[in-house]
Amino acid sequence: MENYGIDILVSRNSENVLFLSGYWPITGWSLVVVPLDGDPILIIPRSEIDYTEESWIKNIYVYEAESLEYLWNPYSFIADILRGLDLPRGVRVGCELSMETIATGSIAGEASYACIPTFDLVKNVFNATLVDATPLLSKLRMIKSDHEVEKMKIASKIASIAVGKVLEAVREGLRESELAAIAESVVYSEGVGFEGRVRRARGFAFVMSGVETSRAWYPFNISSDRRILRGDPILLEFNVCADGYWIDITRTWILGRPTREQEDVFHTLLEAQESVYRSENPGLNASYIDRVARNVIRARGYDRFFPHRLGHGVGLRLHEEPIIHPLSTVNIEKGIIHTVEPGIYMDRYGLRLEDDVLVLDKGVENLFAEYKFLSLSE
Repeated sequence: MENYGIDILVSRNSENVLFLSGYWPITGWSLVVVPLDGDPILIIPRSEIDYTEESWIKNIYVYEAESLEYLWNPYSFIADILRGLDLPRGVRVGCELSMETIATGSIAGEASYACIPTFDLVKNVFNATLVDATPLLSKLRMIKSDHEVEKMKIASKIASIAVGKVLEAVREGLRESELAAIAESVVYSEGVGFEGRVRRARGFAFVMSGVETSRAWYPFNISSDRRILRGDPILLEFNVCADGYWIDITRTWILGRPTREQEDVFHTLLEAQESVYRSENPGLNASYIDRVARNVIRARGYDRFFPHRLGHGVGLRLHEEPIIHPLSTVNIEKGIIHTVEPGIYMDRYGLRLEDDVLVLDKGVENLFAEYKFLSLSE
């Protein structure tokens, strides 16, 4: 905070509240206040008090939830609490001014996040000059603690169970959306309460089949009502969250016997990933990591069919720093978790493999190394 010229950090976006406090908000109407000098403070609606068990912040202020006795105005409650804090005025307050992508919460249909009303409130209460804290938070979040790594390993275990159920269910005639629904339902049914350690779990699955897989490099994937046919490639893009921590994986299979070209493409992707895992160490530039995989794909003659970056950080959100890109200037550090997702997309089909790896003192640990085979038979 000193390096960024911040006297008080105020965070409202749920993923940052989780990062700073250990408590994952439900409605998104919670704040963490971190003074440069003094203990951090957590402000929450009374309805969420039972969800603060994992928080390491001891100074918790609670405000009232909705009532028939008044029109609920959380800004008013929050402002009253902030005014009562023994904190300096006329200072520089760090806020999430440029954070325009946020993680989906466990209430997937609606997300609350910091915007102008929150920033104006903070500015007025503290007579503050606002400073953008987004770069600071992004940099801190890039390096995962042991606690965070463990959360993501749990998410990986849940994902593994769900993918296994997907493979049991695959058959000719099943719609893409039906297969995606199986993956998502398993995360919800098996993930909540998993090993007695997970309170909230959600999964978002996207299945593309046949020629649709040739477009799987787009920055979004969509499951359609297309029915899967024998001989089709089936690509599963799968995002799984356990108590606010995400993993991001992809697997591709062929229903039946693959062609020689498909086998060659698949083994090229495997080789590209393994080359990264043999090469990666702290201190290397992210662009070098991308180049290691890209060189393998180029040597096999498929470089023009690999149109996207090799990977990205993952954790409190699906896409975080660092970006593993040919033009990246970020150095890889111990504790980073990032995806390794080479893909080759032809006119008629596309194949992609995506793992999440943890950077160690030397080398990496693959958090999701399962289900790497190509052919499926009914």
